[in-house]
Amino acid sequence: MPVQVHHRGDRGVDGILRLIELASHDGPIETMLTAMCEQVAAIADVDVTSIYVCEDDALVMRGNHGFGAAALGTTLGVGEGITGMVAECMRPISAARAEQEASFKPVPALGEDRFPVFVGVPLISGGASIGVLVMQRAKRPFDVDEVTLATALGAPITLAIERRRASAIRAARLEGRGHGGGVVLGRAGVVPTSTAMTWHASSPNDLDRVLARLRDDLSRAVKKLGESDDDRVGSALDRFALVLSDARLRERLLEAAAEPTGLRAVAKDYARAPYRLGTASESASDGVVEIEELCVLIGVTSDARAQTRPGAIWIADRVGAFVALVAAARGASALLACTTASPTAIAIATAARLPLVTDVAGLFSWARPGDLLAADGTTGIVLVHPAPSDIERLRRER
Repeated sequence: MPVQVHHRGDRGVDGILRLIELASHDGPIETMLTAMCEQVAAIADVDVTSIYVCEDDALVMRGNHGFGAAALGTTLGVGEGITGMVAECMRPISAARAEQEASFKPVPALGEDRFPVFVGVPLISGGASIGVLVMQRAKRPFDVDEVTLATALGAPITLAIERRRASAIRAARLEGRGHGGGVVLGRAGVVPTSTAMTWHASSPNDLDRVLARLRDDLSRAVKKLGESDDDRVGSALDRFALVLSDARLRERLLEAAAEPTGLRAVAKDYARAPYRLGTASESASDGVVEIEELCVLIGVTSDARAQTRPGAIWIADRVGAFVALVAAARGASALLACTTASPTAIAIATAARLPLVTDVAGLFSWARPGDLLAADGTTGIVLVHPAPSDIERLRRER
């Protein structure tokens, strides 16, 4: 039998893939779970779908399709009504006419009498119920296959609720020093330190491709910042162009490319050079930092898994001129630093209207690659896994 690709158009397959996608969405939990209810209703061909979430020993309806918006927030105790019984016994329960069951608890505002055919499946995590998926329709009892389908559809919903709970545990409000640029929302992309870098080039072409990408970044940065009247910005662009065309640096990088720790070695060599030559000075120190940043950017650019993509909030131990230039060129939404940013980096961020927050104590203790962050470049406030209400407020402000 030939291989068959299941393209779009299969309602069941498309709906399940959409459910999995929705499980990773941000925003108010009611919005996400209601969207998932709509998909479940379409897949299972039912009139009503509801998702109850366990909160403080109660079941609260946080998603619904089929009832009015006022249904959200409906609360039952665990063990109360048929839905509560599902959570308590942690097994699917179905009924041909739910209102005739002794355990049925009417909720007059819902108008459930129009949809008496009922099935509820538990959403289980860690051996405990974290919610219940309920499906209802006007006619035709649910058969065994449909109960099995309902149980399977509960898996991505469980994933969505677990993800929200894990995010809430690591939610934090951090304070730093804002340098302007407004409020943004985005995923964390980590810029590693030179000691954390690993990189291996199998041929000179690998290095040349990375350097070509950085030259493209330079071109975009020139277009974005070329009209800045701050001399520090123009000088940084010139220095970046100079190091990218430095043939001796390229040769040294090629020599080090065979070793996973090669970039670290290059950064260390340049750091020691001013002291060996007796030319240590503030300007020489700045140059060393920039070479170290270039090595870091080479490692980041060559890593397909790196989270430093357009729209990401770049987080670093320290932000220097070259990181600020590349962040602006690649469409970062903000820059955050555990410690400081150089005056030139601040000037670049200002010229690029890129929110910048420095001196964010505990940033790497709380934020991980891919985490949702909110950053206010004016007040210096950084939120890790902001609450849905904070997300809505920030979006309105944006």
